[in-house]
Amino acid sequence: MSAASALSATSPQSSYGGHRSGTAYAPNSSMTVAAPSMTGPAIENRFSRNGQVFDASAIAEPDDYIPEVDPPPIYPHADLSSEPAGPAVAKTLFFGALQQQPVVPRLVVIKGEGGDGATYHLQGTTTVIGRITGDITFSEDPFLSPEHARFTSQTGRLFVQDLGSENGVFLRIKKPTAVDDGTRMLVGEQLLELRNTGFADGFPNHEGTYYYGSPRPTGRYQVVQRLAGGGEGRVATADNGVLSIGREGNTLNFPDDRFISGHHARLDASGDSDGVMLTDTGSRNGTFIRIEGAQELVHGDYLFVGQQLLRVEIA
Repeated sequence: MSAASALSATSPQSSYGGHRSGTAYAPNSSMTVAAPSMTGPAIENRFSRNGQVFDASAIAEPDDYIPEVDPPPIYPHADLSSEPAGPAVAKTLFFGALQQQPVVPRLVVIKGEGGDGATYHLQGTTTVIGRITGDITFSEDPFLSPEHARFTSQTGRLFVQDLGSENGVFLRIKKPTAVDDGTRMLVGEQLLELRNTGFADGFPNHEGTYYYGSPRPTGRYQVVQRLAGGGEGRVATADNGVLSIGREGNTLNFPDDRFISGHHARLDASGDSDGVMLTDTGSRNGTFIRIEGAQELVHGDYLFVGQQLLRVEIA
């Protein structure tokens, strides 16, 4: 009997599904197949079933034989339908994360020539500046109080408050700013005070006699020069509600002040109300006002604390 007839006789219900190896047909799990060797049109092969060895060397390839091959391995989570991966492409990061980094405000000391001096990083929630005590001290500045001002940092915002010092904290204005009676202003080296209380009406004494003096001015307010060591200096009255300050050609001139511009600042009475607006008219060194209470600071602000000119950096 040929091997082919022997195979059909011994395994009439055998099928050649299941596992496939190389180009030889392998029976189902109850058969074992020897390693194939191709010799021309015939396939040399021996296999066993139930302990009996069969010689299948006489089995020739059919004309329409198509070799079967193992399917490709399947890897978990693999996308076999996609194209071959190309070079890795870097992802674009959202730079907003950089903007959310903790902000540490800084105070930069401005030197006399206008350059930057020491820089102080305000690491804590509060920072105190003074002449004797505090986190930042300027022991050689006689115009600083022992404990002069406090800086407070809150969620990226910075505030400054005068601690009842003798000479206060002055902030450079950036736009026309309302000023009240008693407001003190720094214009060049001049410390000036707004007096906006009006002039008292003349009245006689108990004998009915009027005091003789100069004619009453028509101005609505005055600016008083405050002298070093205390006391008042010059007094200027607004003409028609306007008072200009500078080195020359103004209502109030200081020709010997080397830090004041030709036309430095201007005060204007605001309409029919008693309010007065202070405007810096393009000066080189700026115009400062003394703050009251806690004042919020922004990036680029300038402060005078004693003789120290400080620039605020919050970025």
